[in-house]
Amino acid sequence: MTLWHLSEDRESPLETAAINTPVFSPDGTRLAVATANGIAVSDTYTGKELAMLPILMDTVTALTFSPDNQTLASAGADAAAIHLWNVYTGEHRTDFTGHTYPIVSLAFSPDGKTLASGSFREICLWDLRTELPVRAAVLQGHRDMVTTLTFSPDSKILASTSFYGTILLWDLQTEQRRHTLHAHTDSITALAFSPDGQTLASGGYWSVDAESTIHIWHIRTGKRLATFETHTEPVFALAFSPDSRTLASAGWDNAIHLWYPQTGQLRGTFKGDTPPVLALAFLPDASGTYRKTLASTNLDGTIQLRPLIASVMQVPSDVNVDGVVNILDLTFIASRFGESSPDLNGDGIVNVLDLTLVAQHMGK
Repeated sequence: MTLWHLSEDRESPLETAAINTPVFSPDGTRLAVATANGIAVSDTYTGKELAMLPILMDTVTALTFSPDNQTLASAGADAAAIHLWNVYTGEHRTDFTGHTYPIVSLAFSPDGKTLASGSFREICLWDLRTELPVRAAVLQGHRDMVTTLTFSPDSKILASTSFYGTILLWDLQTEQRRHTLHAHTDSITALAFSPDGQTLASGGYWSVDAESTIHIWHIRTGKRLATFETHTEPVFALAFSPDSRTLASAGWDNAIHLWYPQTGQLRGTFKGDTPPVLALAFLPDASGTYRKTLASTNLDGTIQLRPLIASVMQVPSDVNVDGVVNILDLTFIASRFGESSPDLNGDGIVNVLDLTLVAQHMGK
């Protein structure tokens, strides 16, 4: 594991809990966090600071990168304004306003045409195709602050949450609500669309009396497909691998879990004596492959890079590594003993008796 301190080359290093609203760029190569010195933009691979934007941590409530990684949007509780910054130069591009109340959530659409901002009971959609962003629509439906926003990969659906544990799915072509998902009993602190656009993952809680769960939802029907309950504390970060076959989750319990979202099976776990994890991202290597490294950032202001080696990723007993422990695994084992069928005792049924024969061959 590689670990970088976000401000290792600064005179006043970050202290525990001295960062706010950490967010990775869409490709995972950049990390932005609000610190006591300003918004720090760092290189994920090296931890090197690339820019420092002059907005103090206490006034930052939301951050998000544009899909081309070149623009950072920030919002604060002071003026209900949205600021756009050049990520590489630190140059301030523009400000625009439209909300009455503080903005607590931001999200760029993957096509780069729209910025969504969430405030008290409303979501504003901003058209970015003009010189100065224009408010194109206002979506209303939440009863409280809109705490989390995320777009589907095709930019046609927006998912939003509030303090009441409900997810709203918006059809952006009609600007109408598509589904209301009664997801959690308390606040939802993380949302992530799968890159294939088929599912949505939700996770979190804030109240100690609520459940710490992750739900997987089918986008077209709004039905819940699976529930994961391994975390013991609030879930703050969710990230799908680019092939949609792995979901990473992390939060306050200092554990990062890797799941097969299609089956609900646990694929692997990273554990350690580390501060709570607030953001996750799968990183590409030199060839553009995303399957080898997972990046995370913690409450103490560090970036951690974890290799996704086979021994960590594989589910125990999933010998053919297809994400499911089933008859195919027994067939795979039987073939190694020269058998064409997993029905080793020839009784017409594949069951525990056949597994016993395999164990005898192995001296177990």
